[in-house]
Amino acid sequence: MHHWSSFASRSMLRARRPMRRGFRSRLMAGFAAAFGVILPLSGLAGCGQIQVTTVSGAPEGPTIAIGVAADEPSVGAWHDGTYQGFDITIAKYVAAKLGYANKQIVFKQVRPENRRSMLDNGQVDMVVASWPITDESSAIVDFAGPYLTTSVGLLVRSDERGRFTNDAGSVGDVGDGTVCAVKGDETVGIFRGNHPQARIQERSSYAQCVTAVQVGVADAIASDMAVLSGLQAANGPQYMDVIADKGEVGYGIAVSQGTSNWRRKSRKHWKTWLRMAAGRPPRIRSQAKQSSRFR
Repeated sequence: MHHWSSFASRSMLRARRPMRRGFRSRLMAGFAAAFGVILPLSGLAGCGQIQVTTVSGAPEGPTIAIGVAADEPSVGAWHDGTYQGFDITIAKYVAAKLGYANKQIVFKQVRPENRRSMLDNGQVDMVVASWPITDESSAIVDFAGPYLTTSVGLLVRSDERGRFTNDAGSVGDVGDGTVCAVKGDETVGIFRGNHPQARIQERSSYAQCVTAVQVGVADAIASDMAVLSGLQAANGPQYMDVIADKGEVGYGIAVSQGTSNWRRKSRKHWKTWLRMAAGRPPRIRSQAKQSSRFR
């Protein structure tokens, strides 16, 4: 369901077209400034329709379209008619650093399987949606970051925890267990490397994976600990457990390829984040304090 009128939608498209040619250079220059104060945090806490909405009211003036997740509680989720979560906070902050007011931000739902195509065809200008920076993903898009680093892991039913843990409390021998994964999630490649015998079932959304585990069609969900911890909290922490596995992933902000100048600039500013931490936004600071439990 679209959450603005057809008139507003047409107005937004007209507003965006004139700025397209210069957008990438402005975006990259803004990244350099924004990433001076965005922190490389360590860990953190669907439906078939693509949810589209502005931060507040109808879009006004030139807009920036940001692809975000809709089914990752605490990270990026559609709830009560708006997008919420850590990635949403990051996206708003970056957009502000790029010079966009809240009413100029248009959020569009992306999934791991379609986020690259939505970037390439211009449906979104950037993606802030728990996208891991890997060799595979870095070959198809350009990244700023990482802005968050978290471990790979499993989400299992609480009564099955002993089956999947070793003596150290991390993921042990998965054997030929059935593990659900969301299509296009590069994190699963790390899990496959750790557990080559596991049977991977791919589904289109985390909601489908959660249901599969709850009804016993799948034994576990593989992803990163930030996503899995959010799913656990949203679906009953007394019924589901998260278990850390070997390996880490770092989330990056993605743009289509061909705009690599920002990388050099962002690395330079990246070194200043510790000195500038005291001035970072309160919401990001509070979530940074909460994030340590996901390592």
